Amino acid sequence: VQDLGATGRRYPLRLFFWGPNCDTIADAFFDGLGETGVGKLEHPRYGTINVIPFGTVTQRDDLKTAANQAVIEVTLWETIGTAYPIGQQDAGSDLDAAILAYNETAAEDFAGVVGPVSAIERTSFRNQFTALVDQASAGLRGIAETQDAVADEFAAVETSINSGIDVLIDDPLTLAAQTVRLLQTPANATAAIDERLDAYGTLASQVVDDLRVAAENFLSFSLFGSTAVTGSIVSARKTQFDTKAQALGAAETILEQFDGVNAWNETNYAEFGLIDTGGTYQKLQEAVALVAGYLVEISFTLKQERRLVLDRDRTMLDLVAELYGEVDSQLDYFINTNDLSGSEILELPRGREIVYYI
Repeated sequence: VQDLGATGRRYPLRLFFWGPNCDTIADAFFDGLGETGVGKLEHPRYGTINVIPFGTVTQRDDLKTAANQAVIEVTLWETIGTAYPIGQQDAGSDLDAAILAYNETAAEDFAGVVGPVSAIERTSFRNQFTALVDQASAGLRGIAETQDAVADEFAAVETSINSGIDVLIDDPLTLAAQTVRLLQTPANATAAIDERLDAYGTLASQVVDDLRVAAENFLSFSLFGSTAVTGSIVSARKTQFDTKAQALGAAETILEQFDGVNAWNETNYAEFGLIDTGGTYQKLQEAVALVAGYLVEISFTLKQERRLVLDRDRTMLDLVAELYGEVDSQLDYFINTNDLSGSEILELPRGREIVYYI
């Protein structure tokens, strides 16, 4: 047991910029918030603190109604620096290696303890394992089918497990390896990253939903739950992210999935009096930490989200031209990212919060 101390302080700030150049000064400040690395907040009460901006930064330009005033709202979090490791040479290659290490260790750990002997144990194991395969298939088939080659591989691996389960029971190393391959294959599909993360998150939640599973089936559930998290990791690795918010959102989702599966594993290891050698957990934790670092690293090269509160009624065409510099290629993107209604396409009302990316 460790005392990890209190969490870092948060500093929610509303910042006012005024004068004839308030808009350009506010823009420069906003750009500074998006720079890589830790910043220093010089606070009149709390002194100088190392911080990073967290969440969405909102900017409102009241150039007419408030006598040339721009307002930025941001929450700064105290930090000690980098929270997750970033590969020194090639973060993507380090992540790929971490996934391979997990795959090998998970299969070896599963094979080291799984081996039903009696006919009753074999039947129970087979029925439970095929039920888990069916559950995974139902949850992941939709994203696999967005790409023919991925769908074919997914179906082939599923068939190999179901048709050969009686033989694979006696070869748990191969059974685990095939299971890992089954769960990770849909991550390579062309489905949207949000759809893939949702599918893997739902599968992980379903697998570990019951805190009390039969002892003889626990390791099967654990294999499926942990590998579902790696499916999300592979999904993130295979995605070309467009915006900073999207990359950081994926990192947060994967961390939440890992926490949920890990808590379930710990509860059941204690419940059944089993000894956890920690091999699979360690490799999964390393992969999760690396993908978080990888996503944070690439996020600084992606489009940043900005929010603007309109100080007057605006037409969509005029606003898109102002924000993006041109109109034709950005109209659909602007409509979708702001979920505009029919009337708003004709005129955006004063006070409407607009999202755009730079």
